[in-house]
Amino acid sequence: MAVPRILLAAVLLTGTAAAALTGCTPADSHPTVAAASSAAALADEGADDPLLDDDFVDDDGTYPTAGIIAAPESPAPECTAPEPLPGHQVMIVVSAGPAELTAQPARHSCTPPHYEATGTPVHYAFAASGVDATLVDRPNADPAKPVQLDELVTHLNDCLAERDPADPYACFGNAYDVVLDSHGRIIRIAEVSEPAA
Repeated sequence: MAVPRILLAAVLLTGTAAAALTGCTPADSHPTVAAASSAAALADEGADDPLLDDDFVDDDGTYPTAGIIAAPESPAPECTAPEPLPGHQVMIVVSAGPAELTAQPARHSCTPPHYEATGTPVHYAFAASGVDATLVDRPNADPAKPVQLDELVTHLNDCLAERDPADPYACFGNAYDVVLDSHGRIIRIAEVSEPAA
């Protein structure tokens, strides 16, 4: 019995279509995979990259670029605590009066105001023989200026109460470099003049 030609043609077309479809998977139909497959095929055949075609050349004859990628910034240098002078210590003042003040030991910090309180507050009396007191005129970048002890105490109380102190001074964290005598009384107190960078 002879097979009709139309039936034979239909079988051949179905077989060809089935053979073509078995080479494809759903993953191959994804646009990214298809583009990658096309690029790989072009590379395998030794064909030129279609993106480097003359249609993509800039007016000056160069190929466009995506821009310059900057090198990563080098890390900032680590800050280091300044070396205290012998007999000196930095304290954060908590309260101040005409005869004494209360302060906490301070530790250097890399962020402003560069000193932070640690430990328990301690009461320190001012030496009866006199106190060498200085404040820093930071707004004008002038060096530390000697002041009377009562002026320093007023300045401290203004800063502690978050009031603007008398000109030309400002508040910067209440960190002070302190020197004690042999009895533990303050003989020198100076506003920390230059916070570490």
